[in-house]
Amino acid sequence: MKRSLINIFKILLFIIGFLYALYAFMEWQEVGKFAMSTAHSYLARQGMRVNYSDVSGVSDGFTVHNLTLSGMVNISFNSVTIRPRFLASVMNLAPTAEISFKGGSVQIGQVINFGDGGFTLIARPSEIMLDQLRTNGEFGINGYMSINTASMKIGRANARLNVPEEFLPNMEMMMNFLPLMRAGDTWYLQR
Repeated sequence: MKRSLINIFKILLFIIGFLYALYAFMEWQEVGKFAMSTAHSYLARQGMRVNYSDVSGVSDGFTVHNLTLSGMVNISFNSVTIRPRFLASVMNLAPTAEISFKGGSVQIGQVINFGDGGFTLIARPSEIMLDQLRTNGEFGINGYMSINTASMKIGRANARLNVPEEFLPNMEMMMNFLPLMRAGDTWYLQR
């Protein structure tokens, strides 16, 4: 019995070591190109366009340069770095990645800069969670939100929004579509 447990432990240790070695020595640029190709195909079926200039490998991930997502709104970034998290994925029982970006902006009638920031993405079958969501531009966000994958609507959310004065009329209109609340000069995305 003791010998069987030792053998099972050795096999388990070998499997974990093998998977970690695959993760540690991954050719991240190729992973990034494959991920962007897959995202391009999926988003095209959803009616969105994805454009980018280049993908480069970085330590434990990849960076997409000059990324633009176009649909009902246009979202663009100077760069987006995606770092998959192996242990967090095991702990969450779902693919998990740290995502950081630089030079972000959104165009909803007018261009609003949301600057640099990032979030932790957890992709479960029923929802996509954007945890520790933060930006530092003139349009600032700090909090979390989830997107229901079946309805493609915001599921849960608790985020504080800093909104520039010239964008306030758009926020009033967006209250018809998003779970937005206003408390004085501060806006919240809550559900």
